[in-house]
Amino acid sequence: MEHRLKTKKAQLLLWLSDARGIYIPRDFAKSFVDRSCVAGVSDEDWAILEAGPDHEFYWETWTEVEEKATYTDAQSGVVYTIWNDGDCWLVPVGMLWSEEADTFVWPEEAS
Repeated sequence: MEHRLKTKKAQLLLWLSDARGIYIPRDFAKSFVDRSCVAGVSDEDWAILEAGPDHEFYWETWTEVEEKATYTDAQSGVVYTIWNDGDCWLVPVGMLWSEEADTFVWPEEAS
């Protein structure tokens, strides 16, 4: 009988609650002390987000960061993208949106 260990797949991470409202982009920027783990965000983007919602390009920059940025967890090596649906989530690369589940799932879990 062959036994295989099941490896636990990475899951969605709730990064910032919607209670932060218009400050989610600013707080997202401030949450990364070590920015070497985030790709796709320029120094200028970080500065704009940190400036807060009064900055002229705040929302435009946040949209670009949501579309382009990836975060790599240093311990696990898992790469995440950003998904904002009110709350700000980090989604492991490879997960897909499931209309049925109304969330992201791994392809093999989709029905």
